Amino acid sequence: MTNEPSISYVGKGLSRPECVLATRSGDIFCSHKGAGVMRICPDGRQFLLQGDTEFGGMPVVPNGIALRQDGSFLIANISDAGGVLELDADGLRPHAVSAGGSTLPPVNFVYVDQLGKTWVTVSSKLRPRSRAYRRDVKNGYVGLINSDKSFSVVLHGLHYTNEVRPDYEGGWLYIAETFGQKITRVRLDEKGVHGEPELFLQFGPGSFVDGIELDGAGGLYAACIVSSELYHIDPEAAPTLVVGERDKAWVESVEAALDDHTMDRTHFDSSPAERLKNISSLAFTGESRDRIVCGNLLGDSLPVFDAPHNGPEPPYWNVVVPIWGTQVS
Repeated sequence: MTNEPSISYVGKGLSRPECVLATRSGDIFCSHKGAGVMRICPDGRQFLLQGDTEFGGMPVVPNGIALRQDGSFLIANISDAGGVLELDADGLRPHAVSAGGSTLPPVNFVYVDQLGKTWVTVSSKLRPRSRAYRRDVKNGYVGLINSDKSFSVVLHGLHYTNEVRPDYEGGWLYIAETFGQKITRVRLDEKGVHGEPELFLQFGPGSFVDGIELDGAGGLYAACIVSSELYHIDPEAAPTLVVGERDKAWVESVEAALDDHTMDRTHFDSSPAERLKNISSLAFTGESRDRIVCGNLLGDSLPVFDAPHNGPEPPYWNVVVPIWGTQVS
């Protein structure tokens, strides 16, 4: 594509850095398979914020991560053990919503918004999750962890739920539905969601939307796996490609597998992309949030490039996380 921004990379030795966060301090945090969270400091040092590496008798597979105001993290554990976990300097442990034998299914994403509400997404009730890699399975849901630590499902019947973003100013909750290859939205206010989701944007073949982020002006950014593309979407739902590494033959083979009900993990765990490595999420970084850093499924570092527009301030932007963990570089 023309006018694609120059791409550099931060971090090294990362393992499935699917979700990424950035704070005012210049620190970048990403999920790290088999452990917890990797911290990448502005000076290049890296700290593995790792507690126990197992939960429910299985290695922890952090997918979404959320930074809380006290500097601790919530982890969406997408292994078959499932659950929401808490991570801080004292270690890794199940969140109250996942304790006492009431563990949630494999959790895709967790997000703490500016009102302090904790959103959780489950892509599918099926185990293994690959059974939901289909066009006709729609049993994902969105839930909230309540103040009493109970869990409430607020939306269901979704087509492989991935990241969500609440936009209270605009009055919408945006939802990435990966195998529907679409972003939907439902009316939202401080009391909760209202009504049923409506279509915001339907992507074309090969674009399996995974991570989304608000642009601060009524639009969104969307990271798509398989096609390894990042789009900016304006308030009228018109998408513009920002960066991409689409391989036509690969996209066609994945779409054929989806049609034939033969799609499995190999279609996510391999890709011809060499620069973007199945980008799956994004965060704004830099003092004025004028750069984008992308999480990904297959790389050992994170691509970074100039943002078309400065990003909004996320709820965790000013959180200061003390230095702790094991320094690995």
